[in-house]
Amino acid sequence: MNVAAIIMLAIAVILLVVAYLQGDNLHILGLKTGAKMLWQIMPILIIAFVIAGLIQVLIPREFIIKWLGPEAVTCML
Repeated sequence: MNVAAIIMLAIAVILLVVAYLQGDNLHILGLKTGAKMLWQIMPILIIAFVIAGLIQVLIPREFIIKWLGPEAVTCML
């Protein structure tokens, strides 16, 4: 796990505890709302990752270096 994922996980746990402590099943409502958003956005995310992966293998590295510079290739690894 990278640092950003660990920080986001910590924030999620803290917010979940705060919602639980406030009562009224807010933690359950929050989890259901998050799951509903995930269900709605998941198809778009899957399509976006497929497109990103295909572009990465279809566009030659030389083209990317020419247009974006050599630093752009390091983030494609």
